[in-house]
Amino acid sequence: MLTSWQRLEKIIKWTGLSVNAFARNIGLKRSENLYQIKKGNNGISRELADIITTKYPMVSKAWVLTGEGEMFLDAHKSGAESEGIPFYNIDAISIYQSHREAEPLYYIAIPIFDGCDFAARCMSNAMTPDIPPGAIIVLKEIDATAILPGETYLVVTGNFCGVRIIRRGAGDDQLRLVPRNVQDYDEITLDPAQILKLFAVKGVIINKIL
Repeated sequence: MLTSWQRLEKIIKWTGLSVNAFARNIGLKRSENLYQIKKGNNGISRELADIITTKYPMVSKAWVLTGEGEMFLDAHKSGAESEGIPFYNIDAISIYQSHREAEPLYYIAIPIFDGCDFAARCMSNAMTPDIPPGAIIVLKEIDATAILPGETYLVVTGNFCGVRIIRRGAGDDQLRLVPRNVQDYDEITLDPAQILKLFAVKGVIINKIL
């Protein structure tokens, strides 16, 4: 049986928000009462459960209060995926081929990311400081003909897989894969025909411990 904090944490992770942002999103003036639950000083009150399930009606109030049953109401279980995009708690470069078969840890419910395919960790420091290691990147698969120079992508070729800024090369038929961390990573030049898979990085979520 999950503890009060574990249940609350599961909901917060499902929303894709930080604890403070979650508190603001459900209308709490201060997040201190959530941290008191995390410390084990308080449980989840019926009032807090009401606030959460009013904001997220697909979440079961009984589960929030007791941990019994399922997190989502029966009417929403099959549609949980429509409430967000799947998040896989592993490195994006190892998930791109099998994300449709893998089991997501939870769903990120942020409207601006609607239409994206999935989210995963970026463990490389090639894009530091823009994307620090461990940050979550939200990805949408696109065709190589739709590249916008200067934007960031997860690029997959036969010999390379990584997150880079794409810029035009010296010739029209060349692309430059540019890291932000130029001290430790070199720029790569390739032909667009070498790209097997391409995902636009539509968002970066950094989980700060406050």
